[in-house]
Amino acid sequence: MTKSKDNNTEERILEAAKKVFLRDGLQGARMQDIADLALINRSMLHYYFRDKKMLSHQVMKSVISQFIVTFKENLNSDLSFEEKVDNYIEAEIDLAYNNSDMLIFALHEASKDPDFFKKIINNKHSTIFRMQVKEAYEKGEIIMKDSEEFVIMISSLCMFPFIAGPLYMMIFRWDEEKWQSYRSVLRKNLPKWIKQAIFK
Repeated sequence: MTKSKDNNTEERILEAAKKVFLRDGLQGARMQDIADLALINRSMLHYYFRDKKMLSHQVMKSVISQFIVTFKENLNSDLSFEEKVDNYIEAEIDLAYNNSDMLIFALHEASKDPDFFKKIINNKHSTIFRMQVKEAYEKGEIIMKDSEEFVIMISSLCMFPFIAGPLYMMIFRWDEEKWQSYRSVLRKNLPKWIKQAIFK
């Protein structure tokens, strides 16, 4: 009889792995440390995830899963293009605001493994997305003529302010409390600034 996997155990593993990856990086992370933090033995950990690379992909999938669900629902909805952009911006900001440390980790790993994100994100909806962006450009609604330019601009404006927190703290000599306070201001004001940058 095949042993079934328990969702609670898997969640504990993912949370433990996230903490260890952020602390030690993928290369420095040890499966034994993750097992200890998840309160399971190492053989049980390998039953769920055969190696730490597979585990790192699953951790990132869990981080961006809600963004992907929102993106798909938004893309296939009957909303206007501007409403879809509003939702897209909000989802990207929430992803960066709530997971800036994990995004830094993922970007670092992707710099060493070009296929890192390919194993996490499925691009099967990209054709529909390209068509919608192209149509909005041809109608004169936005300044970007293709989906690549659209994604790069919006992602940069949504994510960089939160990922670059340590840099801003150094430049402005802010403490953690001041930075956390300003993060909330950014989260509130960014959607308006981004829309001003992309809509004609």
